[in-house]
Amino acid sequence: MVLKPTISVVMPAYNAELYLDEAVSSILNQTFPDFELIIVDDGSVDATASILHRYEKSDARLRVYHQENRGMIAALNRACRLSRGRYIARMDADDISLPRRFEAQMEYIQRPPQIGILGTWIYNVDEKGSVKGAWCLPTDPKLLKWMNFFGVPVPHPTVLMRRDVLERIHFYRSDAAHAEDVDLWFRASAITDFGNVPEFLYKYRVWSGSTHQSGLQIRSDRHVQRLASYIGDFLNTDPPIEAVAGLRQTRVGPPFENLRQILLTAGLIQKLSRAFVKKNVLTLEERKEISWDAAKRIASLALQASRFRMSDSLLLFLQALKLDCRLLYPSAIRRGLERAFQYRVSKASLEKSTTVS
Repeated sequence: MVLKPTISVVMPAYNAELYLDEAVSSILNQTFPDFELIIVDDGSVDATASILHRYEKSDARLRVYHQENRGMIAALNRACRLSRGRYIARMDADDISLPRRFEAQMEYIQRPPQIGILGTWIYNVDEKGSVKGAWCLPTDPKLLKWMNFFGVPVPHPTVLMRRDVLERIHFYRSDAAHAEDVDLWFRASAITDFGNVPEFLYKYRVWSGSTHQSGLQIRSDRHVQRLASYIGDFLNTDPPIEAVAGLRQTRVGPPFENLRQILLTAGLIQKLSRAFVKKNVLTLEERKEISWDAAKRIASLALQASRFRMSDSLLLFLQALKLDCRLLYPSAIRRGLERAFQYRVSKASLEKSTTVS
């Protein structure tokens, strides 16, 4: 009788020879030992296969499968369906999981309330592994579900997921190329909650050869398309695509280029906040957090609107104040002034560079 592991780690690999050793070693050296590592070599033409063969011979927890190049989603779904664990963890072939990652995630996911998809805080590192930044997403499940409207609630390669959640939503969808993670989060949000371990347990490598970096614009466009569909179902009406794109811009930029998009985005945030409060059972503290986040986003839009028409800027700021009067706190005003100054500097720099060119 073969004992099933607690965690199945799924890793797609395509021409991953450069950082594959570090990625595989970081999993095999986890302090939580009860796992299997399933790697699908997606038609690599470099030394990926030989590197994996060497590891497969030395550690029985590693299982390697080879296929013709069919893309990340096909590789992920094959690995998920071959897995045997109660939990499925993600891992990218050019990243590093810190030693306590699985230990900390297993401790966290077994606490109440029940979370179905759990990420971690991450370090951004460069080609040499040097830390260049950090990403600390919130931990509250309801706030993370709200954040689905603006970005991702959990970093995809860090997640530990309950197997039954993935089975209920039928794993990754084949038509979601370049948006496989956000599509999964949108569907999963209907049946489970998200969480993040408030510890740095993963190193995400940002480099020119990564799949994520090479398709940033495509990923952004696909994200907006999926988000528009998700919001349409949530509000029972199709949102303006300009406003949907604007939701992402309030989190990741760039600055807005016209007043129309600013106003449409602010209106959509207000609709979403009202609907979210009605459709979810929230504590008083959670209601405050959602209203505060919505108010900050609309106040940020008010600052950007001031570049086009001051009357609309003031109107938006009043709408933000109705959502949360904490915007009048000295600390909030100071941050707003700093952000306004950044916008002015950014605009001036852009105008200067355009004139020079």
